Amino acid sequence: MTGIADLLPLAAASPVLILAAAGDLRHLRISNRLMLGLAAVFLLTAPLLPLAETGQRLLAASIVFALCFALFCGRVLAGGDVKMMALAMLFVPSSALAAFGWSFSAAMLTVPLALTMLVRIEAAAWRSWASLQTPGRMPMGAAISLALMLLLVIQAAKA
Repeated sequence: MTGIADLLPLAAASPVLILAAAGDLRHLRISNRLMLGLAAVFLLTAPLLPLAETGQRLLAASIVFALCFALFCGRVLAGGDVKMMALAMLFVPSSALAAFGWSFSAAMLTVPLALTMLVRIEAAAWRSWASLQTPGRMPMGAAISLALMLLLVIQAAKA
């Protein structure tokens, strides 16, 4: 069971995640500065976690980075997506990895559906967003951020 203390790093990272999602939706780019900000948030909040939990999160992030890097080499993922996904794993409590898998799956379905619905709305401010202008490109930063925010809400409700 995930405690509130396990969720503090994720809660602290929420503003950075929102900015990353917005930037990816607008420009199909994930800012390196925001990714450095995510890393800084984790470094500042990691002392609040037990050492074993920190180690498990680092291990999960390393495994995800290796898998995503392979997808990057195959031109399936962009570099920012790889960095953000690996950093995202630092904020997922080890006891909530399965829940994150479900929330990520839901986000991967929700983001394209929401974008499809936005395309149908005429004369809106978001019509110029790159994620709406570039068919076949998925703003993974938005999906990763949404998945982490869903996880935060679900796990906080359980705690």
